[in-house]
Order: sequence, then structure tokens, then C-alpha cells
Amino acid sequence: MHIMSLHALVSVSGGFLRALRGPERYTSQEVRLRLQSGGQLGGPRTAAVQAAAAQVGGWMRLLPSDAGREDRLGLAAGRLPSVVFWFREGLSSEQIGRRLTPLGESCYGDRAIDAACALIAALLNSRHS
Repeated sequence: MHIMSLHALVSVSGGFLRALRGPERYTSQEVRLRLQSGGQLGGPRTAAVQAAAAQVGGWMRLLPSDAGREDRLGLAAGRLPSVVFWFREGLSSEQIGRRLTPLGESCYGDRAIDAACALIAALLNSRHS
């Protein structure tokens, strides 16, 4: 078999296998990157992330019932839609943490952002399974 034909066969079969496997799963890290204000990422995956973030009822429904416990998210559990809004507006995790609690820190803001991004990723992935 000619080497060019072999390369063409490999590239076609790789594309076919990717199509059979389905789209790549979304991770919470990818969602976080695609939600960031002024982000350089575009394309259909960014549009899908932003559309899913706007479906607050869809991803908030995935929040565990014990998320409001202090050792989990605490008061931030009920404010995750606001957290996503503030994050999209460009607020830092420290600023978000302070808005959530009087003594809030960046780790509190990061935990809330990460939780919201994980829920949005779960909503996106549930559509592709």
C-alpha cells in the first residue's frame, strides 16, 4: 500500500472513531475557562457552555441536597447563579468570596466557582450520554 494512502486511511479511520465515540466530555476546568470574562476561547463549545450556564434551573437541580452544609458549600450553595454571573463579569475569586460572606476569602470564592462549573459540566455531559 502506498504511504500516502496509508496516512489517508489512518486519518479517516481516526475521525470515524472519534465520531462514533461522540463529542469530548466537558470538564469543570474547561467550563471555567470558557466562562471567564474576556476569554479568548470561542467556537461551538464556548457557546454551549454559555448557553448551559444560562439554564440555571437545569444545573442547580443537580446540586446535592446536602450542599448547604458548612463543610460543603455553606451559604454559597444557594448563591451559585450569582457566583456564575459575578465570574462572567470578571470578578476575582477573592471578590466573589467577600460577596458570599463577610470574611470571605479567595478559597471560598474558588470553591463556589468550581462547584458551579462542575454542575454546568455535568449538565452538558448529560446531554451527550
